[in-house]
Amino acid sequence: MKAIPNIIKGIPPVYLAAAGAVALALLYVAKTGAKEAGQAVGTATVNLVDGVVSGTVVGAGELFGLPATNLSECERAKLEGRTWDASFACPAKDFITYLWK
Repeated sequence: MKAIPNIIKGIPPVYLAAAGAVALALLYVAKTGAKEAGQAVGTATVNLVDGVVSGTVVGAGELFGLPATNLSECERAKLEGRTWDASFACPAKDFITYLWK
C-alpha cells in the first residue's frame, strides 16, 4: 500500500497558524452572520490599538519617571506608603499582595 504524502511537510508553522485562524473566522461568520463577525473584528481592532497606544504612553512616562495620572485611591495609598488607608481602599487580594512585597 502506498503512503499518503504529507501535504503539510515543509509549510512554515506561521502559515499553518494563519490558515487555522482564517478557518476559525470563516466558521464564526457562518455561524453568527457577517454583521456580528464584522462587529467583533472591529471591536477587537479598536481594543488592540487602544492597548498599544496606552501601553506606549505609560511605558514612556515610566521611562522618564512620570507617575500615572489615573491612579485609584488604592494605588495612590500604596505608592505613598499609607498602609492603613490602603487597607480600606484596596480589595483584599491587592492589599495582602502589597503587604508581602
